[in-house]
Amino acid sequence: MDFELHPSITLCSRAFHILVSPLQMLTRALNDHLDLQRFEVLYICGNYSRVLSGLDRRFTSLQVRRAFTVFQLMTVLEDNRHTLLIIEHDPLLYEDAKEMVEYVSQAMREAAKSSTVLLYSPASDPFLEMMTNYADRVFYFAKGPGPAARPSAKSCRKAQANSAGGQTTLEAF
Repeated sequence: MDFELHPSITLCSRAFHILVSPLQMLTRALNDHLDLQRFEVLYICGNYSRVLSGLDRRFTSLQVRRAFTVFQLMTVLEDNRHTLLIIEHDPLLYEDAKEMVEYVSQAMREAAKSSTVLLYSPASDPFLEMMTNYADRVFYFAKGPGPAARPSAKSCRKAQANSAGGQTTLEAF
């Protein structure tokens, strides 16, 4: 089953996805899709989480696990029995274990055989770039969706003047 988080982000089932976007974009997408609660959702974060404090309090069925080391993250991935797995990327996990980035990426790809895996990061870093080689889909957003553009007062007056005069035709040369 595919999960639509945002109009431009659809997570395919049984695939490994990476999302690099502003924090507000992910929290808004999760808060707008509270229907995800009908699935088994596991959220994994590292030493600290930026996302959890921004989630809607009505998101009650979200299970949370913390991985303070790369080895704990690998254990959680191996024991995964959830439909949707959201992992908050913590580059500090890999500072002392750079050689483990490939193994963690392979473990995420293996976990994606039985569930949908989303690795989220607010910014790219060398560890995340290495992980993109193993992902099925990668989404990069420099900035989140902004408010709708408001037309200026001057352009509104021009539009009103054109529509008030009725239909116009182009002159031929």
